[in-house]
This record gives sequence, structure tokens and C-alpha cells, in this order.
Amino acid sequence: MRLPFWSDQSDDGVDASSPEAARLIRRLSAVMLSGVTLLVVLSAVAPFSPGQSQVLSDLPFFPSPLFQGPAPSDASPAPVLADRSSHPSTKLAPYFTPSAPLATSRNPEILRQFHDLLDQYVHRQAHDDNFTIRVIDRRTDEVLELFALTDLRAAYENGAPVDWNTVDERRHEEMDRLVDKYERRGVPLDDIIVRWGRANQVETAHERDRAYRAYERRLAEHLGLSLLATEIGTVETFNQDHLVSTAGAVSRYQMLPWILRRGGVTEYTLPTEADAWVRVREERNPLLVLEPAFLLLRGYANAVGHELPGLSAYHAGPGNIFKLYRAFYTSDHFTASSTVADAYAWAVTEGFDTVRDGSTFGGDSRGYVPAAYGALTARDDRPVDQSPPLQAVRLQVEPGTSVTLRDLLAPLDTTARSFDWGPAADTARTTYDRFRALNPHIDLPASPRRSIPEAGNVRFVSTIDGKAVRFFLPLGAPDVLRAAGIRALDSPATFRYDASTYAGPSPSQVTRWDRQYEALVDDIAHFGFTKDNRERLLQLHDRFETLAEQRPTRYRRRQLRIISTHRRLWMSSPWQDLADATTRATGRMKLEGRPPDLSSTVPAVPDTLRRRP
Repeated sequence: MRLPFWSDQSDDGVDASSPEAARLIRRLSAVMLSGVTLLVVLSAVAPFSPGQSQVLSDLPFFPSPLFQGPAPSDASPAPVLADRSSHPSTKLAPYFTPSAPLATSRNPEILRQFHDLLDQYVHRQAHDDNFTIRVIDRRTDEVLELFALTDLRAAYENGAPVDWNTVDERRHEEMDRLVDKYERRGVPLDDIIVRWGRANQVETAHERDRAYRAYERRLAEHLGLSLLATEIGTVETFNQDHLVSTAGAVSRYQMLPWILRRGGVTEYTLPTEADAWVRVREERNPLLVLEPAFLLLRGYANAVGHELPGLSAYHAGPGNIFKLYRAFYTSDHFTASSTVADAYAWAVTEGFDTVRDGSTFGGDSRGYVPAAYGALTARDDRPVDQSPPLQAVRLQVEPGTSVTLRDLLAPLDTTARSFDWGPAADTARTTYDRFRALNPHIDLPASPRRSIPEAGNVRFVSTIDGKAVRFFLPLGAPDVLRAAGIRALDSPATFRYDASTYAGPSPSQVTRWDRQYEALVDDIAHFGFTKDNRERLLQLHDRFETLAEQRPTRYRRRQLRIISTHRRLWMSSPWQDLADATTRATGRMKLEGRPPDLSSTVPAVPDTLRRRP
């Protein structure tokens, strides 16, 4: 979503109130330090030398990870992330496939520049640690110097605590010196690129996400997205759930509260037996925010025609992507065979200055998708999680009933059955502490004793002010509660998180309308921003509403939310401006599309949803 300038986390930018602000801001702008926020300046990994800095000419062994093949192995390796068809190197080829022959692409020079940009971010995310500064010559992509804060790194490796803000302050100082150094050597200021390593924080972010990444992967694949989607939390917040941007975006996925409310993610307070109230912030539980975030991304990707600009829209806003397309229409690269993905690749390479001048699509926006790719490559060779480390059941109580937390946990304390409360509860001593770990969205007080404090003995009801009250227990716990005589649980509202969660729809669930919507999105990928296509979208949206009413399955509700996001964006004035520009740009140019099949003779719902005799 929007740039998360967090109040409790520094960035790679400059304090405008400092005496050196003007000078440093000029430097930052010139050297493309797209880490004006921690959001985008994530980066990479292990140090290369014990010295203070390195120049590439002194490193004949230095590899280019983007262009390397897998290491040979005598044994048959277990399936790894890079082997999946949802990996961007396969699903989004040739944009994330450096081995793809450039000569066969529509814009070989643009694709080469895009691959070079990805290579920079692979280093930042998967090779340069948080003590590293990489200086690059934009003209040749030559690495001029790899500088390291060796004293701070040595202290960190010896177990000293580290404050990344302090490290970044040192890197600001050294960055300015390095820019001056290479400017004196004749490198034009505008051609000096500085990248800060973020591998330590990326690694920590991946560890924070360990309990949830299997669900992220499965949902991304269920929605037809690539694995780039699974790195949104890394790029946005390093998977920290408590961060709030200056724009008010919350959760590890940085979504604005009004968008979260559309997805059913809310805030409320629960009463306790001590007349106190406990605050509930559902955005702090990744299991509650994951689906709204990914459905929003899918809706954005459909509205802009492709996942690449769709991911960028998640950060920069769809309006900036619509402006980006309008700028592409005026470039020499726009042809009848162009796609919106081509436009995005142009916008972050050769066309960046043009796009930046006409929008708020700046350095952070330019680096967002490459940063996600770089973070993903840090996990490429790791085995795929076949079974989620965290398995649980999401529960509500039935309308008109209530139950206290003490009554819920008492049977779980006394049963001989054991439960897996997930990785976060590994160090918990009591069932109450385990419940707190499994439900981070409920602000329960700590208990110094081995009992539930009165101020934490919340009373669960079905809803509060129309907002669903949801909590989690380990798998198997509802059976124990029912056996103990607790009948308050609402079975239809139960949702399991296990190895089967987010499996794809069965063939019988996919209707002709879903296939027509896919065809529409395919047409949009070829700049199908036309009024005729909007009419197709509006009629399909009506069909999806009918389908969701007739059979409100999870799949149908998800499809409706996706197309509703798409519809909302296409009813906006920025889209209308794009449609007008599309008409002018295409002129006599023939852009292939598929005609809609929405005649009045078609039944309101497909046969697959009619009642069976």
C-alpha cells in the first residue's frame, strides 16, 4: 500500500531538520537510494571480505546470482521454492527469467535493463548484509565499491546487541563520503547508484513469517498469483504486525483501515469479568489479514491487467499505474503487440524519469517489485513447507450466547489430549499464555501467576456492534469443548487452517462467468481499457453477485470481492482518463479482444448452481 513511514522505525532517508539535510537529499535523489523508507530498501546478505571496502575489479570470484544456474548435486534434492510453477521465473517469464533469449522479446533492451535492475535487488536482499553499502555506475552497472562497516559487523558477530537505526546513521555518513569520492573520480552524480544491504532484516522477516508462509503460498497459488505476493509483508514491514504508517496503514501488509473493514477486519473491545475492557485489533493477526490483502492484490492485478503492475499498484496506488500507461503510450516502445507488463518494465527502467515527472511514482515505487523478488530469491533453495507449522481453527460463538475465556480453557487444561498451539507458544508456560500467543490480535494482559487474571477473563459473544468476534484455538480443541458440554461454538462460522486450507476450487465451482472474466483480464493485458470492456466488467459483476447470492461458498465470495475491487477502480476518474488516452493512442491500431457472451437469452445463473432434484 502507501509508503509506510513508521513512527518507531527509521529509514534510509534524511532528517530534513538536520543541517546537512539539503545536501543529503540532493545526494539521495541523485544516487537513487530508493530506501527513503525501510519499506523498499531491504537487502541482502553475507559479507565478502574482512576489509573495510572492496572494488569489483579486486573480486574475480564475485558471482552474479541473477544469472547463475543451480549448483550441481549428486543427490536428488527435495523440491524447493524455485521449482514451483508459481515462482516468478516460470509464471512471469520472461520478465523474471534472466536466461530467456533477449532477441525474441518485444523490447530486448528494456528487458535487459529490467534484468539488471533485478540483479541489483537480488544483491541487496540476498547477498549484502545490513553493514554493507554497494556503489554502482548506472551507465555500465559496474559495481564501483562494496563498502562494509567492519567494526559494527564484528561486534554483531561477536554477540553484541545491534540497533539498526544506529547502523543506518553510520551508513548515511559513509554514503555521502562514497558519493563524493566517485564524483571526484569523474563519475557523473546522476549515474552514481547506492544500494544498502538489508539481508539481516530480511532473514529476520522470513523467520517471523515461518508460521504463516505456507498459507501465503497456498493462497497466492489459489488466486493465480506468483510467489512474489508472499513477500509483500517482507517489503512492507519486515513482517511486523504492529507498525503503522504516517498514512494510517496497518498490519504487516500495510492496508488502510477502511480497506480492511471492507474485508471484515475490524477493531472492537471485549468485556471482562473484572469490569475492564480488552482491546481487539484484528489487523495484528496475520491469519485474519492475509486473505483481504491477497484478494485486494488480485483485484488490483485484474484492474491493471497483469500481476507485475498489480503488485506495483498495491504499493503506489492504481492511479499511478494508470498514469504510467498513459506515459507509455507516448513512448517509442508502444506497438500493437505491447502489453501492460511491457509498460511496467519500461517505466522502471528507460522510462522512469518520464513517469516520475508526471506522477508520484518515485524511487520507492520503482524498487518495490524488484525488492520483493530479491527477498524471494533469499528463499529459493529452501524446501517447500508441505505442512504449515501453525495449524488452528478460527471460531465464533453462536448468536445469543456467550462464554468466558476461563470456561473455554478449563477443559483444555484438564484433558489428557495434547494440542499444538503453534511456534509462538513454544515457550509459553500456561494454557492462558498459549492462547495469548495464538491470538495476538486480542490485547490480553500478562499473568504473573499460573492462572487467568480477572482483567484477562474476556467474555466472548457472537458480535459487537455488528463486528464478528473471532478467536483461535488449536486443532482438536472444539471437540474437547463440546465433549465437556460447551455448546456455544458456532459450527458454520468455523474455519480450519491446516494442510488443506486454500486448496484450489473444484472444476464444478468454476462457471462460464469465471472463464469469461479470465478472458476479460487477458484482453486488459493488451491495453483493453475501453468502454466496451467496462460494460463487460459491469455485467460480469452483476453475474458474480447473483452467483454469490445463490450459493455463498468461500470461492464465490472471494470472486465477488475481487471483481468488486476491479469494478470500483474502473468506475474512477483516473480510469476514465486512461480510457480516453487509450482511444487516442490506439487510433486505427487493432488490439485483439474477445467479444462478451452476455446475451439476454443466457440464464441468470449457470446450470451448475441450479437446485438439484
